[in-house]
Amino acid sequence: MDLHVIGPLASPAERAAVDGVLGPPESGWVGGPRHPGIDGHAARGGHEIRARRSELIPALHAVQDRVGWISQPALNYISRRLAVPPAEAYGVATFYALFATKPRPPVMAHVCDDIACRIAGAEDTCAALERTIGPEGVAGADGRVGWMRSPCLGLCDRAPAALVTLAGEQALVASAAPVDAAGVVARLDAGAAPRPPEPIPQQGDAGL
Repeated sequence: MDLHVIGPLASPAERAAVDGVLGPPESGWVGGPRHPGIDGHAARGGHEIRARRSELIPALHAVQDRVGWISQPALNYISRRLAVPPAEAYGVATFYALFATKPRPPVMAHVCDDIACRIAGAEDTCAALERTIGPEGVAGADGRVGWMRSPCLGLCDRAPAALVTLAGEQALVASAAPVDAAGVVARLDAGAAPRPPEPIPQQGDAGL
């Protein structure tokens, strides 16, 4: 089925991220170059393409990791590659808290504010980050770093916890627990440095 997706085309970086997971498109029906003499008369893929719907989330992750957020053109490209209705792809992308469908800074701190972390001081951490970096979800002064509240990160036994994500060709994800505002800022600064930071251990960093 041709989804007739209308709108701007995905950027080269977005297409490369998706193709890195799904492989190159085989025809114009699934996002490749159009061949008027063939694509107007025959479609390829069919059941084989629809059987790959389980790759929707990996494709979304690939764009998020490469660019830092998932644009509508990127969603359109993923929809065409997997024969998934755009509304369905959008529903999945907006369901998970770590996916973003609006622009975000490339370096983000996701600060858990669920029950365990809240009891352990997450509200104080969020207040300090607002004073230091700026409002939640808004890029800091340099435009490269930001922070936001997050649902549970699965580190309740070592609360309070945070997850720092660095988008780019060499995407990095590092969790830290227990961690305070100073530790979050230090990790954001490391992520915004010209060289990617070394992976951050999850244990033994109390007080950072």
